[in-house]
Amino acid sequence: MLRRRQLLAASATLPLFLALDACAGPDPLASPPPLSADVRALFAAAFAEENLVSLYKRTTAAYSALAPALSPLLAEHLAHLAQLRGRIIEPPGKRVPHTVTSRPPIPATRTAAVAQLRAAEQAAATAQVRRLAGATPSLAQLYASIAASESTHVSALDRSVR
Repeated sequence: MLRRRQLLAASATLPLFLALDACAGPDPLASPPPLSADVRALFAAAFAEENLVSLYKRTTAAYSALAPALSPLLAEHLAHLAQLRGRIIEPPGKRVPHTVTSRPPIPATRTAAVAQLRAAEQAAATAQVRRLAGATPSLAQLYASIAASESTHVSALDRSVR
């Protein structure tokens, strides 16, 4: 049996608990939180690297004579991709898919295929530089490093055509 003081104390706090419960809002565990801008940029960077890897593999398959020149660049893109994907925290039991979002056709000539790779490298470097503005320091360092590497790939591709 409750004493009078216990009953009064419980009756005074009960409305407070009911009011707090009514103001709780949506259940934070009901669904995952929205992705932050950093995470969205990281996904975009990883998907862009996936596209470059795919383009290099398809170009090498179409023009096997370019393999000695393209293989080191492809290896660097695979390393970039590993660094980017290493920053993505995957929820337990779920895997972030490897996603190629762009599959342009491989041009009919070797020179045009290299020009396509060169343009893709320039676009990728520019996109990485744009990501710097809102990135955390560690991601900005990674994006800048990848952009610098992709810029050097442009001159390497120029040499491979000669």
